[in-house]
Amino acid sequence: MKTPSPAPLAPARSAPPATRRAAAALALCLGLVLVLAGCESVPAGGGAGSPSTAAGAGTAAQAHARLIEAFNGCNEAAFVGAYAPLFTFATSNTRQPVTTREGLQRYLAQGCAGRPNPTAALLAQSTRVSGAITVLAGQYRFKVPVGGGAAQLADVVQNFTLVLERMGERWLVLAHHVSVAP
Repeated sequence: MKTPSPAPLAPARSAPPATRRAAAALALCLGLVLVLAGCESVPAGGGAGSPSTAAGAGTAAQAHARLIEAFNGCNEAAFVGAYAPLFTFATSNTRQPVTTREGLQRYLAQGCAGRPNPTAALLAQSTRVSGAITVLAGQYRFKVPVGGGAAQLADVVQNFTLVLERMGERWLVLAHHVSVAP
């Protein structure tokens, strides 16, 4: 007996472009969940499974490290250049997902305008590899400036999910979500 397929996730063509992009990102994430159900997990410190899985996890982790370095150094070209042509970026302090390079530039510029600028450190990370797609999930510790005359910093732990796709020789960000840990 065949199971009926669910209703499509895509909104009507009359929906605003942002709504259609958000639905496409959701569909991508849901598709990844289904695809990744049978893929291999690789802990942050080492590789299990085939050498190509471990190598893919390693190069994706290096791409993530470069993204964090670009954020910390306020390197706009490297930060924006780490994202695929079509992407979604959302954090606890973005009202709507960012889906344009200009939006990423504004996001980074806002943080880098103050001194000291916020910085991120990777606390923990797990890796799931499926072909050209790698999903990283874990926690960052952000050091963010707090109000007052002195440049005081507060630690804020945030959870993240980062979906990367291998495009040629590079891993580029398809989806990046960061939210304050409970």
